[in-house]
Amino acid sequence: METIDILLNETIKILENQIPANPAAERNEHLEKQMQKTLSEYFHQLDDALDWNALETIYYRNVRQE
Repeated sequence: METIDILLNETIKILENQIPANPAAERNEHLEKQMQKTLSEYFHQLDDALDWNALETIYYRNVRQE
């Protein structure tokens, strides 16, 4: 009976990995890590490109006060 449980659990894991929207699938976990890395690099570049000291001046120049 124990071997049947093991086989069923292994089969379930294999099938779960094939579900495209399963966040726990190995492929999706890999894609998630890639996306985190890409977004992290993007926001670091954005932070480097943005002059934070000039932000207030730019805001008040372009936003109308009511």
